[in-house]
Amino acid sequence: MVLSGDALATRASAIGFFVLFPGFILYHTLVAMGLIPAFLGGLFGVVSVVMFVIYCALLPSQLYVLLASTRGYALVTLGFFAYVLLWAMANYGLVGGSVMRVALVQTIETLVLWMVLFVMGYRVPLTSPRLARAFWIAFALIAGYLLFHVATTGQWSFFASRMIEVETDENVSTYQGYARSALVVLVFLIAVSQRAMVRAALIVLGAFVMFMLGARSELYAFLGLSLVLLTLWAGLSVKYLLTLLAVVAVLIALVMSQFESLAGSRQLQVFDLTGNSSWLARQNLGQRAVEQILANPLLGRFGGHIGSSELAGSYAHSMISAWVNYGLLGFVLYVGLTAVAFLGSAYRMFAGGDRAAWWVFAFSTNFVCLLLIALAKPVFWPLPALGWGAFANALVAARQERDDDATRQAGAGHDEPGQRDAAEDLQGRNDNESGSPDLSPSAL
Repeated sequence: MVLSGDALATRASAIGFFVLFPGFILYHTLVAMGLIPAFLGGLFGVVSVVMFVIYCALLPSQLYVLLASTRGYALVTLGFFAYVLLWAMANYGLVGGSVMRVALVQTIETLVLWMVLFVMGYRVPLTSPRLARAFWIAFALIAGYLLFHVATTGQWSFFASRMIEVETDENVSTYQGYARSALVVLVFLIAVSQRAMVRAALIVLGAFVMFMLGARSELYAFLGLSLVLLTLWAGLSVKYLLTLLAVVAVLIALVMSQFESLAGSRQLQVFDLTGNSSWLARQNLGQRAVEQILANPLLGRFGGHIGSSELAGSYAHSMISAWVNYGLLGFVLYVGLTAVAFLGSAYRMFAGGDRAAWWVFAFSTNFVCLLLIALAKPVFWPLPALGWGAFANALVAARQERDDDATRQAGAGHDEPGQRDAAEDLQGRNDNESGSPDLSPSAL
């Protein structure tokens, strides 16, 4: 069987999408349990590099439709990637030194992830029953294992790195990696599901899964998204209004029934952050980033988050990290791409009433990304690129849907005159042969 570039890109995206998100959780859990070796390292980076090579080979066959059908959005996205690369290389070339080298490497790694997730979001087949089935099976395994974990240990948190010896856990993901993958799994399943009860069960179980994984920002982003979507759908259907009320009631009941067990959890610390060391450290990093921006508002300070120890993690945990590293223009493009994708998909869902899976996926992904880059995630967090690709996917799908409708209407319009002409010709021939229509048995 010979596959076209489109078919190869779609198949590769479906496989890569599954491996990077639900597959990531399953892989790291099996590694932590000692059932398999860490043969793919941390998985996300290795698989992303493989996908990058595949996409570089396939992208030329995808560019025309991508650029022609997204009203300039994809062009701006690719231009942003080129700008960031040139910005990083120029700073390294002009300044040099070990700090700039670390910053350049970090930017290139981020660009690889951005490129992979952008193309993946653009080509992932959201209407594929097989992909949806695979995600449902993986989610059932994940939720089932976490329920078993609570039942057997009594602990309302799960950290895979604590399951093995400290000196051998370098290839087991932190809770942030788990939460990132779980969030995408839930967003995808909400987008491809149609029934209210299925979505309600998914939201309740999803809230449980996100709570267990211990990442506060992803948990509250998911709850915020669920509330927005259910409120939107509740305005269109009484069934969804009842679903919204039922979901809120179930979540409140669960929290109240287990309040003593949950009171000391990381997730509920958001109600009192004044004494939280992690929050205070992030506040200090944010203040430092603001000072660097004020010192040079136009250009920022590339690599300004890297200290003398050459550690690359001291960045502001918000969108202003883009301003520090890539200047004002980089900040505007970075935030603008997510904001445009969010607003464009929101318009199609709210004003246009379009509930197609690609619009729900684009809206949901960009909603959580915009919320998290505003409050908790740095520019090096890769998920916004998945939202950019999802919006491009929705634009192309909507364009193709309009073209198909126009083709069908044009075909129907051509058929009717043809049928009329044939009937008139037949009637004319009958009238010429006799003064009245021929109704004899032989003619009939």
